[in-house]
Amino acid sequence: MSQKIDAADVTEEEALNAVFFERADEFIKQANEFCRPAKGQQPKPEELRGQVSAAMLFATARFNTWVAANTFKDGEEMREAKEQVMSYVLQQFQMMLEDNFDEYCEQFDNYLRFRKNEDFHTHKHDGKDDHQH
Repeated sequence: MSQKIDAADVTEEEALNAVFFERADEFIKQANEFCRPAKGQQPKPEELRGQVSAAMLFATARFNTWVAANTFKDGEEMREAKEQVMSYVLQQFQMMLEDNFDEYCEQFDNYLRFRKNEDFHTHKHDGKDDHQH
């Protein structure tokens, strides 16, 4: 038996939190769509994911820069606040990345249970890059 939740029972913080996750889910849904190979093409999934990830990182950097720019009167004021803005954004990203990384470690088998037979690296990532860029 389900219980209907009265809208008056939802706090403003809970409502904002719900909107936050709905938006995040929409971005992830779009990224997943970009990860689907075009008909007739068989790119390696990890290559396609890497391309989408890089594009998302760029878009996030660009959008966050625009958001920050809108809080300043001019470029000089913005330049003076660069270290503070960078520190804040990087701190937020690091916290979110750590939380999600830890969650995936804990839920690895559950989250990746639908992974089809793909060629994927089975070696541990030690931070060393074996190929040149």
